Amino acid sequence: MLHEIKKYPVQHPLLKNYIKFFWELRVSHLELHHKLIPQRNINLRFNLSDTPHILSVDGDEHVLETVYFSGLQDHFSNAYLKLSGEVHTLGICFFSHGFYPFVKMPVAEFKNQVLGTAEVGCKFPDLLSPRLKEASDIASRLSILEDELVQIIVHSHEYDEHFQKIFIKLIDCKNSLQISEFSSQNGFSLRNLERMFNKYVGMPASTFSKLNRFHTCMNQLLMKDFSKLSDLAYDYGYFDQMHFIRDFKRFAGDTPKNFVHQNSSILQIGKLA
Repeated sequence: MLHEIKKYPVQHPLLKNYIKFFWELRVSHLELHHKLIPQRNINLRFNLSDTPHILSVDGDEHVLETVYFSGLQDHFSNAYLKLSGEVHTLGICFFSHGFYPFVKMPVAEFKNQVLGTAEVGCKFPDLLSPRLKEASDIASRLSILEDELVQIIVHSHEYDEHFQKIFIKLIDCKNSLQISEFSSQNGFSLRNLERMFNKYVGMPASTFSKLNRFHTCMNQLLMKDFSKLSDLAYDYGYFDQMHFIRDFKRFAGDTPKNFVHQNSSILQIGKLA
C-alpha cells in the first residue's frame, strides 16, 4: 500500500495558501483496518468507488458518507477505518488553517468527529463527486477540483490573512515559548489567540502546539532519525523521557516503541500529514 497512495501538487497560486497537496488511492482489491491517529491537517476524502468506508469506534460500526473528513482530535480514540474491496479515494490535504474558508464554519465544531460534508451543510463536495467519478483520469479530476475550489476562494471573504502569519510564526517557535509568552511577545491577548485558533484550526493554540510536536517527533521515529528516546524528548522541549512517552500515548494510544512496531496507522503507510 505504500506505493499506492500518490500525491499531486497544487497548481493554482490562490490555493497554495490553503491546500498542502492532493492525493489518490486506487487499489483493485484492498483489505484495510487501520488505526485513526489524530492528524494536524484535515483531509477531505471522496469515495469514488462502490466500496463502503466503514468507521469503527470502540467496536461500533457505521458507514461513512461518500465525502467525509475528520476534524482535528485532541486525544487518541479507539477508532479504525475499514475497507474491503475495490478502493478509489481522492483526497485533499489542507493546511492546518486552510479548511475554514471552504466550509465557513468554526472548525472547532468538528473536533473529535468524523463527519460527512452533507452533515455539516457543505454542499459543493457532494455535487462534485459524480463529476469526479466520471472523469477519465487524475488530471481531469484535479482540474475539476481546483476549478471549484478557486471559485470558492474568489468569492470568499471569510479568511483572516493576519491569522495565517500568526499561525506560521507560532509553528516556527518549535515549542520554545509557552503560549502565554508567545501572545505577550506578539502583542495580542491569549483569549483572542485561542478564539482564532478554535475558529481557523479547530482547537486551542496550546493543544495544537502539543499535537504538532507529537507529529514532528513521530516523523523522527518513523525515519529513525535519533539515537535514543531521551535525546528526542529533550530536543523537542519535553521535561524528560516519561513526559514524552505520556504525551505520545495521548495522541497515538500507545508507546513510541509499540506504535512503530505495529505499523497500523495510515500516517505510517501514506504520510498524509
